[in-house]
Amino acid sequence: MSTDQGSLFEIEEPALVVASVLPRITAATDGSCDPNPGPAAGAWYVSDTCWGAEPVDGIGTNNIGELVGIRALLQAAPPDQPLEIVFDSQYAHDCLNVWIRSWSKGYRLPPEQWRRGPQKEPVKNAALIGETYLLMRERSIVWTKAKAHVALRDGGHALNHAVDLKAGDAVRALKTGGPVDTGPGWSRDAALHGSA
Repeated sequence: MSTDQGSLFEIEEPALVVASVLPRITAATDGSCDPNPGPAAGAWYVSDTCWGAEPVDGIGTNNIGELVGIRALLQAAPPDQPLEIVFDSQYAHDCLNVWIRSWSKGYRLPPEQWRRGPQKEPVKNAALIGETYLLMRERSIVWTKAKAHVALRDGGHALNHAVDLKAGDAVRALKTGGPVDTGPGWSRDAALHGSA
C-alpha cells in the first residue's frame, strides 16, 4: 500500500536485504551535546583513518546527535557494505528498529504524520529518524550494544570510547567557534584495515 505522493514511506514492509560478498565492517556511532539541549554533533568511527563527525545545525540534543551519527555512517559507507554498528543509545536503536513500525503504521505514514502515546503527540525527531531509516532499510546491519562512558579497563568497548571522543571534540569546537574536524571520511581500504 502506498501513501500520498512524495511520502518517504511508500512501502508496506521493509525491503529484503541482498546478501553481500563484502566482509562486515564494525563501526561505532555516538552523539554528544553540551549543554543538553545545545551545540550537538554525531560521529562514527572505524579507525583513526576511517571516521567522520557531523555538527547538528542550530540547537540540538543528545538524542539528535546519536541519530546524526548513525545517519552520517550510513551516508558514508557504500550501500553494499555490511555493517556492525556499535551503539550506546537505546533511544536511537529503538527509534530505527522497534518504534518506527507502529509510528508509521506499518511503514505507510510519512514522518510528519507519526504520533505517539495516548495524547497522540508528534514524534520528536521524526524527519531525522525517517531519513536514517531509509538509508538503512536495504542494508545488512548487525547492532551491538555498548555501555556508554565505561572505561576500557572496566569492560568498555574500544570503538565506543573512540567515537565518544570524536563526537565530544566536535561539540567542544562548536562551543568555542572553532573549526570542526569532520574526519577523513570513509575509505574501504581503511575500513577493512581498521576492522581487522
